[in-house]
Amino acid sequence: MLAALGLGSSENTAWRALRVCLAMLIGVTLGAQVLQAQEPVRVEGRVTNEAGDVPNSDVKVRVVTEDGQVLAEQIASSEGAFYFDGLHKEPCVLIVTADGFERYQEHMDLAHGGTLFMKNIMLHAAAKLGRPAPEGPRSDSLAPRAARKQFAAAANDLGRGDLDGARGHLLKAVKEYPCYARAQNDLAKVLEQKGDTSAAETALKQAIKCDGDYIVPYFQLAQMLNGERRFADSTSVLEEGIRRSPDTWQFYYHLGVAYYGLGQISKAEAQYQRVKELNPSPPPELHCQLADVYLHEKAYDRAYAQMGDYLKEDPNGRLAAKIKNIMQEMRSAGILTQPEAARK
Repeated sequence: MLAALGLGSSENTAWRALRVCLAMLIGVTLGAQVLQAQEPVRVEGRVTNEAGDVPNSDVKVRVVTEDGQVLAEQIASSEGAFYFDGLHKEPCVLIVTADGFERYQEHMDLAHGGTLFMKNIMLHAAAKLGRPAPEGPRSDSLAPRAARKQFAAAANDLGRGDLDGARGHLLKAVKEYPCYARAQNDLAKVLEQKGDTSAAETALKQAIKCDGDYIVPYFQLAQMLNGERRFADSTSVLEEGIRRSPDTWQFYYHLGVAYYGLGQISKAEAQYQRVKELNPSPPPELHCQLADVYLHEKAYDRAYAQMGDYLKEDPNGRLAAKIKNIMQEMRSAGILTQPEAARK
């Protein structure tokens, strides 16, 4: 296939190397499972309130071990963005707090699911005396007390890293009220971490069916489908998500991955450019995605420039060494035509 693209042997090396880079980003292995298992993990995302805005108080994001030891912490940016690099592939807990909002807590098993974990976190306003908290997903207010009690118990289990306990409580919650979208979504997370992706997909689809304006299950499902290389199914999910929430940049990021997987390269590039329009501080890996697009189009100078931009933004990042090697191979192959300053 590469020969049909007219690439020389040195160009083939760069092409294959960056394709492996892309595979790591979307959680799909291309014969590099052992290498991927040794790669450090990046967790990134954005925090908003129920209206989709950034909370007006400092948002503290922490990653802790299951026994409470702090691994990393930071204050989210003015756009609500956060990221942590260099995490080990092990279970941990993501905790997000802000004045005036309920504590968010999620157990994550970083040993499964690739080396990039993307989170879109919605904080819920804490109820004040005489003033109810704003509505969350529509189904929250409809869920009976017994279901909400089971959901709260599951949250406690997740905070302790007890996936089996959480699964049991969440199953009881959705049995009490099958259209409890938030419970279905959290059940899917647990099921996916336990390796039951088929049941996780069913739970996410149920969450979307019951509460179509609750956007979290859309990109949870799309990311899982991309990881399974079911790109056409992923695009359908993401397009509906975009219709519901057109300014959520994560939708376009995952849609770019899906279009690339389908071989629709120009559409992939358009989605990545849309990410840049919506998110003033996109993840540095976006440059890697664009570089892969430009390599496919044989726009080698543009690919080289994107890799350089990645190094400027994250010079010690997990992909830095690989990117530097590719750039050196491209220079040695003589496939670059413009002076370095003009490669944009």
